[in-house]
Amino acid sequence: MDAESTALLQTGATTLVTLMVTDAWSQFRTRLATMFGRRGGRDVVEAAAQDLEESRAHLLAARQAGDLQAAQDIEAEWRSRLRRLLADDPATAAELRAVVDAAAPRVAQVRMGDDIRVSGTFLGPVLGKGTQNVR
Repeated sequence: MDAESTALLQTGATTLVTLMVTDAWSQFRTRLATMFGRRGGRDVVEAAAQDLEESRAHLLAARQAGDLQAAQDIEAEWRSRLRRLLADDPATAAELRAVVDAAAPRVAQVRMGDDIRVSGTFLGPVLGKGTQNVR
């Protein structure tokens, strides 16, 4: 995977998980579920939507409990799923990039907590306190 794809993958996963805690989640959930399930049928899209909702519930519970590791695990899980999706269908990169671009204003509004640690290469906004190793 080239550097641009790796950056999109990281930004896509961060954006996806960040959207889960915004008021725009329902708007993006449908778009994301469709993206994950587009090579399947309606059942695959519905399964993806359910997986997204389950992750969101776990993420909200983790944030409530201050469980940073659980939040990082959820992001890692979706980064892995995005990696497989992009490997199976490279054309999905344009769709993911469109989601990241459309979500950028919403993601920028999310207030990150003191314990958030961000590292990597990003194509979108990174806000917060704590350690930020952004290239």
